[in-house]
Amino acid sequence: MTISNEAAAGMETVELEPLREDKKRIFKEILGYFETHQRGYIKVPTGWGKTFLAKHIMKKHYEDGKLVLFLISKNNPLLSQTYYDRKKDRPLFPNSALLSSEQKIARKEIAEALRKSGQEKGKGFVLFASLQTVLGKQASEIKELLLEYTDLAIVDEIHNFINNRGNDFLNEFGERTKILGMTATPFQGVVGNVKFVDEIAGDMREVYAKTLPECILDNELAPLKYTIAESSEDIFEIFDFEKGLDELDRQDLFLDCSTADKLKKVVKRTQLAKDVYDSMVKQKNAKTLVFCAPVRKRVYGAGAEGEEINAFHAKLTASVFNGEISAPKLEKDLDPVLPLDFDNYTPEGEFKDSAFITSELPKDEQSALLAAFRDAEKPPYILCTVGMLIEGFDFPGLETLILLRPTLSMRLFEQQVGRVTRLSPVSGKDKGNIFEISDSIDSLYQRFGEGVFNGEKVDQVQMLQPEIRLEELFSEGDAARAIEEGKIEINKVDFSALGKGKGKGAQIREVPVRLPPTVLRAKYFSRLLALTEEKDVGAFEREKRELMRATLRFRVRELRDAEELSELSGKTNKLKREAYEDRRLGDVSRQHKPKVFGEVEWLLKLQALNSLKYEGERISMPEKNKILRTLGFEPDMRKIDSYRLKCLKLGSAQKTIPDLVKVLGFVSRLSSSETYQFLDKKKKEQWKREFLPAVYWGFCFIEDSPELKELFESTEWDRRVKNIIRQK
Repeated sequence: MTISNEAAAGMETVELEPLREDKKRIFKEILGYFETHQRGYIKVPTGWGKTFLAKHIMKKHYEDGKLVLFLISKNNPLLSQTYYDRKKDRPLFPNSALLSSEQKIARKEIAEALRKSGQEKGKGFVLFASLQTVLGKQASEIKELLLEYTDLAIVDEIHNFINNRGNDFLNEFGERTKILGMTATPFQGVVGNVKFVDEIAGDMREVYAKTLPECILDNELAPLKYTIAESSEDIFEIFDFEKGLDELDRQDLFLDCSTADKLKKVVKRTQLAKDVYDSMVKQKNAKTLVFCAPVRKRVYGAGAEGEEINAFHAKLTASVFNGEISAPKLEKDLDPVLPLDFDNYTPEGEFKDSAFITSELPKDEQSALLAAFRDAEKPPYILCTVGMLIEGFDFPGLETLILLRPTLSMRLFEQQVGRVTRLSPVSGKDKGNIFEISDSIDSLYQRFGEGVFNGEKVDQVQMLQPEIRLEELFSEGDAARAIEEGKIEINKVDFSALGKGKGKGAQIREVPVRLPPTVLRAKYFSRLLALTEEKDVGAFEREKRELMRATLRFRVRELRDAEELSELSGKTNKLKREAYEDRRLGDVSRQHKPKVFGEVEWLLKLQALNSLKYEGERISMPEKNKILRTLGFEPDMRKIDSYRLKCLKLGSAQKTIPDLVKVLGFVSRLSSSETYQFLDKKKKEQWKREFLPAVYWGFCFIEDSPELKELFESTEWDRRVKNIIRQK
């Protein structure tokens, strides 16, 4: 279908279910924003209903006779789902078209419809398109007409348009076109190299945002139970670190299945996921999605010589869950026995209880798999995939998610979690369940200790810890209240009882996980301190930067957090005193090392005070006073601002807020790409040593200074500085 038949028949009505009162307010807020702005985006969790809201915005413009473009980055089911009114089996908008690589389209006809709509005022038109088709050679005329006549472009998953061809296309639109982006995750990239939606253009601004905890508390999304099952496996033995820590610059780690021993460990880890499922998923016909890990190398004992198996782990996992590969085959003297052919079907031609979906499957088989998976009465009940279904897969009935792939990308992690947070009145689902298999990462510090530090990979390594990702996931919104009310539950499971021959009837012990994971962060912070203590490296610029970066990630939610930070502060103070007396150090190191520890010591206390002031609304006043005493201050919250300024004065090279404003204004000018590239080596070293640390101190006083607030919220800062600010 090209231009919808309803248009020719004169059927111009667009029927949508009405918006709820809260979304009516947001709808008006967005329309009001675009009366004076050209670009903006909304940030809401997956499942909140942003596509439904977008349909109402499109309807308003359509009925006003406007030309509307609904754009996604690549073809996925969402495009046709938004185009069609599935209940009436017809396009939602009578005068509309769908342009995607999967549609056999008369593009000249679409071009003529666009030209007619642009030239004849008063008749609305909506084009639903993927970026690939708009930028394709066969659609050059359509692209030019869109750039000339589009009144409103709604861009779904706009995070996929950052600093690429999509970004360039959006920036080709003139002032006539309003651009509304929608995203659950307004950033791209792995930790340490993150790009943000507001980098698309200088005037791109957040119009509306709502966090995952807020949506759960407001009953817009399902309560969430997150369970971490520790595999006791060494991550270095399971995943491929052939390129060392450079592997952490990707969004995923790759499994290593190239030897019999490696394959055994992968199967054992996958078997743990099945044990978790068998023990903890109460309804065995509840629909479960498993995200599996990619495999880079050829799999031992499977496939032809030199042949790689596409989505091997998804196929292996389906076989494990079907009982086709079982634990007895994993004895030390036996190689793992894999199926000769991985197959989704029973001898009767039905789907097995567990199945895999991969891009190599024929399109009709993929469609049949997804249709069966969405049917509560039919297998497969467990669907395994590697990279598919992360975005654009809308299935509210999904009850359980199993994560077998450690990811370095918060965006990918949030998208995965979003698969299971939708409410489903049809299935009666009242909670989303997530199980993650987690591995020991201690070996990375032991093997790459210096490399972790020198390569600035600390953030990436810590992202492999589920607790760290969960803290980031729930860093905005009232997660503490949601956890307190039982709407967000985070546990670790202890499978030791099963490992001692107590049988399937043994009870699984669930241990609550506290957020923030201060003990975990303190453990790795101590590692950084120990590495720094051992060094004699001149001015310690990199070490100081990494310690300060880690410092700003601490949060104080209760007295125990303050006790951990007080202990770290005392340890840092001790290292400072010892550095003054360390005769092994060279002259430059002896000059700088004590100052590094001193600055970090007071920044730790400042971060604790900031957390108490700005995020401690749920902490009672007696508890706050105890926290102040623990941190070494008088127990009087009325003096907290003077305590914060004391930290700045004792720890920073800039002693007052006006000093910070002055220095950071200079940093802003100096850090621009145009300026930085022309600095000589000496000036760049000075920038890192003297000015960059001021960014950390300045971040702590944003709310105290309008000048600092404006500076830190500016989109003009170079990415080197923005990554410090935005990944605190």
